[in-house]
Amino acid sequence: MKTFQYLSLAEELENRINQGVYPIGDQLPSLRLLGSGFKVSIGTMLKALNLLIDKGLVLGKERAGYVVLRKSVIETPLAKGLRKVDELDQSPFNMIESMSPVGSLEQKGVSFFNAVLDLQLLPLNAIRRSLQQASRDLTGAHLLYEQPNGNPLLRKEIAKRSFRWHGAVTADEIVITNGTLEAVGLCLRAVTTKGDKVVVQTPFYHGILQTITAMGLQILELPGDTLTGIDVEELERISANHQVAACVLISNFNNPNGAVMPDQKKRNLAAFAARMKIPVIDDDIYGDLHFESERPANIKTYDQEGWVMLCSSFSKSVAPGYRIGWCAVGRFTEKVIKLKALTNVATASVVQLSLLQLLTSGAYDRHLRKLRPVLHRQMLLTVQAIEKYFPQGTRLSRPLGGLVLWLELPEGVNALKLQQQASRENIQIAPGPMFSSRGDYPNYIRMSYSNIWNEKVETAWRKLGELVKAQS
Repeated sequence: MKTFQYLSLAEELENRINQGVYPIGDQLPSLRLLGSGFKVSIGTMLKALNLLIDKGLVLGKERAGYVVLRKSVIETPLAKGLRKVDELDQSPFNMIESMSPVGSLEQKGVSFFNAVLDLQLLPLNAIRRSLQQASRDLTGAHLLYEQPNGNPLLRKEIAKRSFRWHGAVTADEIVITNGTLEAVGLCLRAVTTKGDKVVVQTPFYHGILQTITAMGLQILELPGDTLTGIDVEELERISANHQVAACVLISNFNNPNGAVMPDQKKRNLAAFAARMKIPVIDDDIYGDLHFESERPANIKTYDQEGWVMLCSSFSKSVAPGYRIGWCAVGRFTEKVIKLKALTNVATASVVQLSLLQLLTSGAYDRHLRKLRPVLHRQMLLTVQAIEKYFPQGTRLSRPLGGLVLWLELPEGVNALKLQQQASRENIQIAPGPMFSSRGDYPNYIRMSYSNIWNEKVETAWRKLGELVKAQS
């Protein structure tokens, strides 16, 4: 997909700031000089600078030009890979029941537990208009059951959007679901039976781990590079030694460590799936929340024979409560549709129609263009708070998108104990052992940066840093 010129300019200026060409505290060249140097109009240059302002990298001062505030690279050491513990104080799955539900700390505390957009970041007026439009249908279609595989116009619109990740799925292979978790569950049910072995990367989203366990499947955890995900050669070796029924991966902005697989690795995984005839389920729920100018491809991009099953949703990007997910399931389409119909008949009609309005009107894309720099800025402010309040020895992930940071705390810090201490301070965190079926990562935590940054949020980070220091 062609990138807007101002986005490319903003990315080039961001790179120069990160490289020290324009040092922190220094003034950028004038708007006119920058426009002349890049051979673009002043208006285009202004849009690029405004994007850097939105990200919090540059400050525009009246009559004083533009001053560099911060870099966007994280200089804190990178969180390392797999750690293993032999004993746990609490099961990594049972502990989730003790966490506060979404929104329960809204008034009295701060939750870094849920990877859900702050209400203030949602396009409320656009959503309201789309609901009104959907409910005005005089045929009453919004009150009736939808097709099991979903509204045909919505499926067509999602298929059209696949060119943004350089894919080419059709509306006929798309199934609308109640969120991504149902999509992943349907895909697993279509290709596995109880007792089968499923490969996942580690660390990995606890909801999917619970789903796999509840289905009576065995989990094989495959560690990989903290930045780029699993090793495909290691996956080949595991598949040679075990009868693997499926793989479940997150190719873009893995939850929790933010790893992004390079395109060649995605290509190799698609080839592996076709060669070994092992379905690969790719959860690309965070793909639209990228910080760089272009949306990354996913494993489905390189799928030629239908062995890759792509899952995603709009829950993380625009309307969490709509619970609209989808999957593009290739050769398994017919089976997934039957399973969907048997599970809950269909996904609610009116929210599908509302989402269709958001997509076709352009409201969704306008929302994303505003949202991405805000999330990038909140991530950078969060990193600054960690660097300020947490002890030496703390390590961080390198998110290029998504909603979460992965922190490795100093040796001796117990994440489960920290969670209990933080909860007493009305702060919710996600302990590392939740992100492994074996309870690994005892001194890691996953933290969301989806809260609007304010004094209350910074105070919560300061208190949390004090608790970590007391343990280390």
